Parts: sequence; C-alpha cells; structure tokens
Amino acid sequence: MSTRFAQEILRTFHIVPRERSGGLESRSGAGVQPVVTLGGTDAYLKITPASLGPDALAAARRELRFYRDLAPIAPVRAPRLINHVDVADGVALLLADAGGSLAVNTWRERDWAALGHDLAALHSAFGLPTRMWDGPDALGAAMADPDIRTMREFWEPALPQFDHILSGFDRLRGDMCAVPPTFVHGDCHTENVTFDHGSLVLCDWQSSGVGRPSGDLALLSVRATPAGVAVPRALFDAYLEVNTERSAEMHRATLAEELAILLFQWPHYAMYNTPTGNDRIRKRGTDLAAQWTGESAPGGH
Repeated sequence: MSTRFAQEILRTFHIVPRERSGGLESRSGAGVQPVVTLGGTDAYLKITPASLGPDALAAARRELRFYRDLAPIAPVRAPRLINHVDVADGVALLLADAGGSLAVNTWRERDWAALGHDLAALHSAFGLPTRMWDGPDALGAAMADPDIRTMREFWEPALPQFDHILSGFDRLRGDMCAVPPTFVHGDCHTENVTFDHGSLVLCDWQSSGVGRPSGDLALLSVRATPAGVAVPRALFDAYLEVNTERSAEMHRATLAEELAILLFQWPHYAMYNTPTGNDRIRKRGTDLAAQWTGESAPGGH
C-alpha cells in the first residue's frame, strides 16, 4: 500500500489498513488489503494501478461493472461494493468484508454441494447478449497458440496419449463447447469463495462474463488437485439439480475442459507448484485422458 495512488485512495475513502503487511493479490496482480472505515467497519480495498497495464485495468473495470450492474440482481452472494474510484491512475474498489476462505482440504461435502447449487443458479441467470459481456478466455488463447515444447516436456513422460490427444484437437474443443455459453464467474476456485455466517460468497469477478460453464466446474478440480483433493460428486449432482438439461453434454464438456486446462495451461504454472502437486496433476491428467479417449489408464482397471 505504498504507492501514491494507494495512499490517495486511503485518504479518499477515509480508511486505514487493518494490518501492515500480508495483503492478498488477485490473479491480475491487483492488490487486496484488509482495511477499516472511519466508522469502524471492516472492509477490503482492491487496487489495480495503471502501471499493471491495460489488460489488468480492463479486468478491474469488468469487475466494477459486475458489482455495480449485476451483483444486486445476481442469484449468488458477492461482496457488497461500498465505494469505488475509476481514474487514469487506476481502479479501486472498497468492498464489504464477506468472511474468510477455507483451505480446500477442509471443505465438507455440503459446502461443495452448496457451491454446485450457486454455480448452477449463476449459469442460469441474466441471459445477456454476448456482445455486452464477453468474458476473457485464457484457455482459448492458449489453445490457439500452444507452446508444444513446454507442454511436451511436462506431459510426455506421463501421458503416452499426448500426441493422440493433440491430433484430436478439434474434437476436444468441440466437446468443451458442447453446452451453450452462459454467464460465468471465470476464475472459480475455493480461494475465491468465502464463508460468511454459513453462506457462500463468490469473490474476485475480474474474469466474469459470457463463457463456457464447464470452465467454472473444471477449474475447481484443477486447483484442488495439487492439494490431493478430489472434488466430490456432490458438487456436480447439486449443479444438475438446478440445471437438469444437457446432463451428458455437461459431463463431457467438463471432462474436456479440465483436460485442456491441464495440457495447455498447467505446464506454464508447474514451476510454482511442488513436485508432489505436479505428480498429482500428472496422475489426474492421465486419468482424464483415459476417460476422454475411452482407453484404460496405464496400470488402471
């Protein structure tokens, strides 16, 4: 919180940091700092300075637009927007405290089921024209310009089907898009879900917009896998209680989406994970590839 823009925001909002260090950071690089208002109310300040570049600013403005236009009518809980600033120097959001997140290995089955219901409700809402709320598609960009060398270095020793899957690129992409696009969170993992008096709150809406609903479901599994956590069936069952149509297509789309994330995106993030986490990712990718190709995993049944 040492930049000039951040200091100006503290004065503008009449807030002070709740702690001197240890602030959080969103995927875009935006800083998230616990603060307290002049009236003694706990809140969070999220700052995206212009120095992070146009993509980060666009993401911050997308999130601001969500909080202003859609959060009040959304079928899921999101942090309440208290105040905001959107100027040339950057974007700042002052958000009401919405509880805290839990380590993924402490989530109970009923928590996963509650999230499944919430995602189904979100994916059924709004009906917005794509041109109004185009969501970012990092996976689509990675698939359009794949780094085959990095992918092969990470996957080839563990995944004999690597070239076979790449040769079926069009089929993989087709399976991912088997379900019509909906409004999605876009960065759905347990660190972006808080618990507030027993209720789930979905946070960090910078990647929200119209996209593939399978992306929200698949990313949950990708992010849980390095911790040795398998997303329970309760999440998908709860999701399908709300979205009963296209059950088979959604299963196939989510399988293809998770496999594509692991193949095309994970190798670039592997260096930030532990050897054990990466081994778990390789095992998960091998199992998904076997399911997708209809073959048996090596050593499996």
